[in-house]
Amino acid sequence: MAVPIPTSVTTANLTGTYTLNAKLSDSSQSVLKMQNISWVVRQAVAYSTVTITLKQYTNDKGVVKLDQDQVSTGGTRNREERVLDGEWRESENKIWGKVKGRTRWVKLADVEDDYLKQGWDSTDGDFIESLVESATDTWTALQLYGFAEVEGARRHVRKVVAKKGNTVERIRLIYDWKG
Repeated sequence: MAVPIPTSVTTANLTGTYTLNAKLSDSSQSVLKMQNISWVVRQAVAYSTVTITLKQYTNDKGVVKLDQDQVSTGGTRNREERVLDGEWRESENKIWGKVKGRTRWVKLADVEDDYLKQGWDSTDGDFIESLVESATDTWTALQLYGFAEVEGARRHVRKVVAKKGNTVERIRLIYDWKG
């Protein structure tokens, strides 16, 4: 059984290390393929352990940031730096290329997509919403970060709705706590 995430870890402080639980998560292959991610990278994701290290902090300007370092045992590394102020920013991402996105806290009542609203421990409190759009393609990915009890343990969960044209993919990613 997985080690439950301490209740002190919330969307107000996600700092820690988490491992993607591939058995409990939905496959991300359809989303990655839709985003034109190479077959090699998709295979690395599918057949390796993915670990993310999150560091959430307030910088000297009073802005809350969430830095994510992702590493797979296949050797694929990716870094994402998010600012939780809802402002649009452009960035160059090693995996997704040139993107623009915004990250902010939201109340579940303000989330429009029914899939994203379901399956959380609590409907109170803040969730982290991240919207990313490709600058070189037509896909978008809307994620909601929170916590849910899954198979008897409190886990970090990210629900994703990805769209490209008329294609819509919905997946749930479940992370185990490492500390």
